[in-house]
Amino acid sequence: GSDHSVDVIRISRRHRTLRKPARAGWRGISLKGCSRGDDCLSEGGSCEVGQLLTEAVLRQTCHSRVTVFGCLSLAARASVIVERMKLLRVIPAFAVVGALGCAARQHAPAAPMPHIIPHAEWQSQPPLGYAADATRRNKRAGDSLAFHDITVNVVSVGVDSTGAKPVDIVQLRLAGKDTSEVRVAQEGSAFNWSGFHVVVVAIYGLGELGAGLVALEVATIASLPPQIANATVAGGADMRLRISHRITHITLHHEGNAEPLKADDDVPKMLRALQSWGASDRNWWDVPYHFLLGYNGEVYEGRDYHFMGETNTAYDPSGHFLISVVGNYNKQEPTQGQLESIADLMAWAVKEFDVPLDNIGGHYQYADTDCPGKNLRKYLEDGTFRRMVEARLKRN
Repeated sequence: GSDHSVDVIRISRRHRTLRKPARAGWRGISLKGCSRGDDCLSEGGSCEVGQLLTEAVLRQTCHSRVTVFGCLSLAARASVIVERMKLLRVIPAFAVVGALGCAARQHAPAAPMPHIIPHAEWQSQPPLGYAADATRRNKRAGDSLAFHDITVNVVSVGVDSTGAKPVDIVQLRLAGKDTSEVRVAQEGSAFNWSGFHVVVVAIYGLGELGAGLVALEVATIASLPPQIANATVAGGADMRLRISHRITHITLHHEGNAEPLKADDDVPKMLRALQSWGASDRNWWDVPYHFLLGYNGEVYEGRDYHFMGETNTAYDPSGHFLISVVGNYNKQEPTQGQLESIADLMAWAVKEFDVPLDNIGGHYQYADTDCPGKNLRKYLEDGTFRRMVEARLKRN
């Protein structure tokens, strides 16, 4: 197991189903963290806990999370048969329970999540959008966006003044496995190309937030509902795509409000304004951050953290667990409550997603910005947040 250095039991090679990834209609065994790929089930490998029914049997016996494969130095062989959805037989499961014991084979408990104010208690509307196999990025002229078998290069941006009203346009070079094409697309347009749905969500011009950036969304057509797959316009926030991601970084932001946050400010009202502005001005399906903090460190649930956040800059937020503090931390100092809640969220995310401590950072490390402000940045740079997170992990 991840907390005890012991040999992994040898699994009978007759049951090769165990080595295959789980798929619809089957229950496989999840062995995360294996060090040697397909050979990780052989003796001497190293795996974390399997997270399905077998673990539940052990938990029911020991009232704790216990490793299924990993802490069995007493046995040389075991046979595991993975059946259809409702059948999982582990041989010899009860012998495993007896051999392991409870005290020495527990996983370290997860770091506690601070109290969260649910999204439904502050929102102006529920989150919008559709989950899809997709990506979304802000790109400048000369940049490329690669996704599966398609690469979209932003050649240039401009303005088409031939009509009654000037329209922002972008020239795109599309490249697939066996084909390529250059086409001009208007802001707010969408088209299908070689199995992909390409959307020019926005083109930000001079004087706009994100000036010079083109917001592109690319998805596999097969993953989209018909009303989006067949659309020729980008549409509003209700047509945006929720993009799943695997969290690898923890990134701190601030809202950068014009005025410092005060103790008596109505933070839920401010969050509703952020949500509404994001939908109408940026075409976002929800607030851009996963959690947002109030004056005394109150933690508000934001965008579902299973999905990628948003940015007004050119960095890729995929993989980033986004924490934002309401206020302007170039103009104000954070409260102690805010510092504690930031560290609580960071510690929880480190444990929950196995994020290295070195991957805790600020927005300024990935984009040309001073976010989260000098008065929060200093706690990242002097190691304060790291030490606070380490203390919480040790305590738990």
